[in-house]
Amino acid sequence: MYVIYGINTVQTLLNYNHEYFNNVLISKKNNERIKIIINKLNFFKIQISFVNEKLINKIVGNVVHQGILAYVNKKRYVNKLFLTNLLNTKNKLLLILILDSIVDPHNLGSCLRSAYSANVDLVVIPKYNSVKLNSTVYKVSSGAANIIPILKVSNLNNVIKALKNKGIKIIGTDDKSNNIIYRSNLSKSLALVIGSENHGICNSVYYNCDEIINIPTRNDMTSINLSVATGIILFEIIRQRNFF
Repeated sequence: MYVIYGINTVQTLLNYNHEYFNNVLISKKNNERIKIIINKLNFFKIQISFVNEKLINKIVGNVVHQGILAYVNKKRYVNKLFLTNLLNTKNKLLLILILDSIVDPHNLGSCLRSAYSANVDLVVIPKYNSVKLNSTVYKVSSGAANIIPILKVSNLNNVIKALKNKGIKIIGTDDKSNNIIYRSNLSKSLALVIGSENHGICNSVYYNCDEIINIPTRNDMTSINLSVATGIILFEIIRQRNFF
């Protein structure tokens, strides 16, 4: 069991699957948005505890919790069978996000939020040298971390090999690349690889990519925050697929 907090985070997960919830602590029951959540919690017969805000502060620390905190069941990662079934899906354009060793929970949360908004089919993260899902990740992702399928693996290259065997293009990112994103064909099934904050994509994964792209900037700020870059690229993929 773990803690999530914030109105959007709690509401998104509650709308998705109420069975995650065990107990919800609320200190601002007169908030109109929280009233809606309370009605839904009562409908599903989920335990509510009305508490002093100091108790929530004590549990989560100095964060913006908006007067609501929930104890929820731990997220279950999908397994490799999920990936196999996904790759065997016929007549579907696949979009997979591979996050290579993201260490900042804010970045991971932002990437998951963008992935959910872009209807990414699967997010793949490494078991090691990567931030774990925690309360910060859930808050920043606005609940998306508990909804989007996430596969945790010990070797990203094994997943990449499986994707390539199914004809899925592997797109890597590097701010030193001369291949501008807007000149790349992103309309087919593909996997987007985003590297870590400090080191980018690790060498073994980098050289397994079919194409390396770059987001152009208009000044000497050559690099963009990885979570921002993730959102830009994902929605360029959606644009090229004529989903807008």
